[in-house]
Amino acid sequence: MEAIRKLSLAVSYEQPPDKALSVFGFLFYCNGLLLQVQPVRNNVLEFDLSKAAALRADKNGIRADELRVFLAPGTDKEVQKIKTIAALEKLQPYEAVLSSTADGGQVSILPVPAAVSRFWPVCQCRVSGKVSKWVHYGNSWEDRPVCRARVHICEIDPIIYWIRRIPDPVIAKIPELFLNPAEVIRNPVPVPDPPPFLQTARNAAVADAAIFNTQSPEQLQLQAAEKLPDIGADLRQQLLSGNLDQIRNTIVNNYALLHPWFCLRPWWWPWLYRCTERKVVYTDASGRFDTSISYRCFGDQPDLYIWVEYLVNGVWTTVYNPPKPCNTYWDYHCGTELSIHITDPRVPVDCCCNCPLPGDLVMIRSIGGTSVTHINQQSYLQAPAGQSVSYNRIGLTDAAAIGDGFFSTSVGDFKRPFGGTFHFYMGFGQGLPRNDIYYYRWSYRKVNAADLNPVSGTTEQIDTPEYKSYDFIFIDGNGDQQIGHDNVKLGPFTVGGENNLYIIPPERPSQAPFNAPQTDPQWYERTHNTHTIGIDSVQLKNGAAPGGDGLYEFKLELFNQSGTLLTNVPKTTFKVPKFDDADTSVNAPDELLAGVTATSADAFKVLVRVDNSVCNSAVFTVNVNGAPAASDCCGFVKYKPEGAEADLELSFLATHPNDFAVFSFGVSKGTCGGVANAGALGMVIDDASGYTLAAGIYRKHFTPVQLLDTCYAGGSGKAAFAETLSVIAMATDGTYRQSGKDAPYRVAAFALEP
Repeated sequence: MEAIRKLSLAVSYEQPPDKALSVFGFLFYCNGLLLQVQPVRNNVLEFDLSKAAALRADKNGIRADELRVFLAPGTDKEVQKIKTIAALEKLQPYEAVLSSTADGGQVSILPVPAAVSRFWPVCQCRVSGKVSKWVHYGNSWEDRPVCRARVHICEIDPIIYWIRRIPDPVIAKIPELFLNPAEVIRNPVPVPDPPPFLQTARNAAVADAAIFNTQSPEQLQLQAAEKLPDIGADLRQQLLSGNLDQIRNTIVNNYALLHPWFCLRPWWWPWLYRCTERKVVYTDASGRFDTSISYRCFGDQPDLYIWVEYLVNGVWTTVYNPPKPCNTYWDYHCGTELSIHITDPRVPVDCCCNCPLPGDLVMIRSIGGTSVTHINQQSYLQAPAGQSVSYNRIGLTDAAAIGDGFFSTSVGDFKRPFGGTFHFYMGFGQGLPRNDIYYYRWSYRKVNAADLNPVSGTTEQIDTPEYKSYDFIFIDGNGDQQIGHDNVKLGPFTVGGENNLYIIPPERPSQAPFNAPQTDPQWYERTHNTHTIGIDSVQLKNGAAPGGDGLYEFKLELFNQSGTLLTNVPKTTFKVPKFDDADTSVNAPDELLAGVTATSADAFKVLVRVDNSVCNSAVFTVNVNGAPAASDCCGFVKYKPEGAEADLELSFLATHPNDFAVFSFGVSKGTCGGVANAGALGMVIDDASGYTLAAGIYRKHFTPVQLLDTCYAGGSGKAAFAETLSVIAMATDGTYRQSGKDAPYRVAAFALEP
């Protein structure tokens, strides 16, 4: 084929579009290199190939059979972003085949198929909605807005456009779902992974009921089918025809009906549901968003899918991303308000219309999500609910945490320590920083050992680097408005001989001392509730030695712009959250202040019990009349070893070096469920549910009939049992329970026989 220097193609359509389209031609070399992009003008597409000859070794120009030509709709701005064939895919292109005349001269292409061009017209759609979260206050629930959330608006591409591109092996597997709906139980719809202990022991009852819970395949199939919509005999026959083309057409024509079925097979979703992100927006103080997107006008209204991010400890984190098949707004009616409900416990609901704190106030809010007013500052002994051994509650919190599972908390019952990495959150008034209140500094000292015996701890300053991030508006090279990101350093700095000082951030990044130069800069985290420092409690020190577990005093001090430590600060400067309403402030009580007088204080302080110790667990062999049932591991236990019924003892180990752990022990019998009075739940400091504690081991005695119950059969019955044990750490970092300190989950089995 003869080399060509110029390529001119007449562009036509099998079905002329209803309105004029902006169409571009993309010319690629056979190796995928983009050579040129040109608009279609007056139904003619022209490419100049004079500069492309260098791609060939003989430098004599390019042959038509070495080229790939694509036609696609778009705007100048969209087209400038396309550099590869893969990137071009989102514009739903048509690849034309270049045909030459017999003499190799004129090159032409066939008309654009109607099956392709009908997707090309673009329309506009108004998308509005609200992101919120249900919060429990007292005896009522409130739907509170989530502000500053990052909302991703995506369009599900019409499957009719790309169903032919799904590989045959994938299409061939789809009928399996309709033949064996029981299979869906083995691969449930994914949800966020629970902590390890939740996977096996959410509580004793669940563990007992599930350990031997088995069903027949027929039962599973029936249960699965009952939850799915009936697709009818004709549709089922089409899907089971074995004809791949017929299966493809059946999916396209019955897409809406099949979503609940497809929702149960996550590994199919990338093939059956393709998303194109149309817009990213932020929610306002009312949790609302309102914008317009473009979409292909073909067919019905756009099918929208929404996912949401939120800034968690300075990192944009996905907090809402449900399965696409059953959470897409199919045929979205433009302008209809979308209601997005967040359940992620890491997402706060602190939106307000007048967020800045007034004047020069300094509000010490929380460690993670735990309010400082929910950290006990007094020394007193109290036993856990349902148990009799007391322990000192100083420095402990009553707050719940993500991943608590069967560990329960209640307001006023201060019983859990802190562990892992702390994140201190504060709020600063809109009058700060100013010359006389400009910097802050966090420090700590160890006050008591893990057993609460006093120690002479040294004061250690926290020097973790701290940056405060913000976004801003800018205009890109295409003239479009975009969102950019930047940050400023808060500290640590050395000023006037004082080390590890951090700048109090102003209300907006455009204010002094940062004076961010970009357009409309906005903090990710508002200054009224901002991350001020983080520290890994495992790395706490006491002089040159490791600090270890124990009671620590954390202190916040203020400095002027010259780096001079402030003392005798008016007491009313220091605020903390109200105990029963974290959105409302109160004057900090004297117990949370240092150097306090009737009218002033030198600093803020808070006592925090730190515990990073690991739990331990074990399930022991059943004892028969005080001796192990057998010397092997097979688990058979004779309850009439000498013809008389024996005393049976169950025992297990549940310990924690500082007693900050809870356990859940259960016994399950066959498929009958839990054995009455054989389970136990409690803190590892005392007897529980009839089990006596000695040296970390819990023991309880049973008669054969107490364990066998309905399987007793007059003393001749037998049954199989499973013992399950979870021992989990109570410590929290203020947001998450420290599940990495849990003991391994234990399961042991035994069988009773005469």
